[in-house]
Amino acid sequence: MILSIVRKEMLSVLRDGRLLLLACSVFAVLTGFFLASANEQQQLQQEKQRVGQTAKEQWDSQGVKNPHAAAHFGIYVFKPDSALASIDPGLRQYTGQALWLEPHKRNRVRFSPAADQGLASRFGQLTAGFVLYALLPLLIIGLAFNAVTQEREQGTLRMLYSLGVSGTKLLLGKFTGLLFVFVVVLMPAMLVAILILYQNFALTGDDLLRLLALNSTFLVYYAIFAALAMAASAWLKSSRQALFILLAFWLASVLVAPRLGATTAEIILPIPTATTFWNAIKQDIQQGLASDGDHDARAALFKAQTLKDYGVTSVEELPVGFTALNRNFNDRYSSRVHALHFDNLSELCQQQSRLIHIASLLGPTIAMRSISMTLSGMDLAHQRHFEDAAENYRHYFIDLTDTWDGERSHGSGHNAQGHDADWQSVKAFNYASPLLGFALHTAWLDLLVLLCWLMAALILLLLSAKRLKP
Repeated sequence: MILSIVRKEMLSVLRDGRLLLLACSVFAVLTGFFLASANEQQQLQQEKQRVGQTAKEQWDSQGVKNPHAAAHFGIYVFKPDSALASIDPGLRQYTGQALWLEPHKRNRVRFSPAADQGLASRFGQLTAGFVLYALLPLLIIGLAFNAVTQEREQGTLRMLYSLGVSGTKLLLGKFTGLLFVFVVVLMPAMLVAILILYQNFALTGDDLLRLLALNSTFLVYYAIFAALAMAASAWLKSSRQALFILLAFWLASVLVAPRLGATTAEIILPIPTATTFWNAIKQDIQQGLASDGDHDARAALFKAQTLKDYGVTSVEELPVGFTALNRNFNDRYSSRVHALHFDNLSELCQQQSRLIHIASLLGPTIAMRSISMTLSGMDLAHQRHFEDAAENYRHYFIDLTDTWDGERSHGSGHNAQGHDADWQSVKAFNYASPLLGFALHTAWLDLLVLLCWLMAALILLLLSAKRLKP
């Protein structure tokens, strides 16, 4: 019986003239956004690669100079975005493009595109991801809001009941048929998107797994809207009421909840300003953490310990450069303070993210947006993974130049020199993006929220079936 209802629902939707118009619109819009995003992504990658090569060539050809002066020239590194960033660029507009690595200080990523844009551009990004999680639910609502009310208004619902069709079988059949037709409508655009990704990027196995996971979660997301739309159509008496309620839910989920959640989180857990953040680091370095003592006290202890280790009574008698040793000691303490404050900042951002999930009570869109960003590798967790890898690389090349400086000078002298061969021996920064498991572990709470919404929508669908009357 259910299969007959599914077949009937599919045929009735497919024969509806609105479907062809909507299918063509979805295909044109999604294909256009995919093409534009893929082109932008490709240009950005090429630009990063070109600038990175130029920066490395400049580093390699610094000529003869002190190793520490060479380190202060600094190295620029860039986060390689995944191919799926063409679907959802996530936080790329706000996280910056380049990270400058230098001695003494851990920097934040610079050159965010949002900093160069006007205020109007910050109200929303028109991307393929925005179409998938914000606009396509409207298509489902447009197809399903009168699925049952129309049967009731035309009198065919009474006829179906007289044939022994139960409300549960009727709604489950309509729900399955609608979801299947929606997938058929979406399939051409998705196939074109995969073709665009394949032609423009070297897709890895992990990219394909992430794409499969992303498609699966979007299917769950659309099933939620389909079930709720079908339940509203069965629960309410007229098509007009069902359409009004469903549009209100879409507005709350897509537009109100994200803004409300972000504003609430910022009020309850405000992020410190850049000035406050850097002043706190500077103060902790100068005054010391816990019982470490201030900068002068730590320097005196280090000098005394160094003289004792080398068995000499003055800095001038040391067989190595004391300036480099002292600088390396101070840098290690500075890195410890930086790590503490960056960890606190990251934890604060994560607490804000968890607080935003409270707004998921208004709709599943917040969870879907977060999952989409995470699977595309464009969320805060992937950004932090890259910055931690860059910080480890900064320690590597700073320690190396300090070692050269210490070994090539003596006592309080500061006359060590390095050459192009030294700079060229510094290994290039090779960043390996985390795999799908990292993304799924990061997004477990969002996945749980999405599944809870699916269960709630299906329960509401079954409850509406029990109270369905001709």
